[in-house]
Amino acid sequence: MTISLDQMAVDLSVDPQELQRRSLLAFIDKERRLAYLDIADLQDRYNVHTFQDLSSSITQRRIHAHPGWEDLIEWEQLNAYLNRLSAWQTELELAHV
Repeated sequence: MTISLDQMAVDLSVDPQELQRRSLLAFIDKERRLAYLDIADLQDRYNVHTFQDLSSSITQRRIHAHPGWEDLIEWEQLNAYLNRLSAWQTELELAHV
């Protein structure tokens, strides 16, 4: 048997829409933490603090272009994902007001 959102809401005495909103916020929070962990791995791997530091290090050939460029692209995608998560969080918070 699979439990539904509506059943959980009834069992928890929470409005289903509120439970869904809280669930989405929890998901966003978890995804944000995971993205920051991935960025921290890149920072440690290349001993840099920012995306720009890594880009400069590759351009100045202090870091090998391969896999540096691939990791730079990954970092860029993580930043885009973090921006998307923030936008979703803002929409959810504004909808709750």
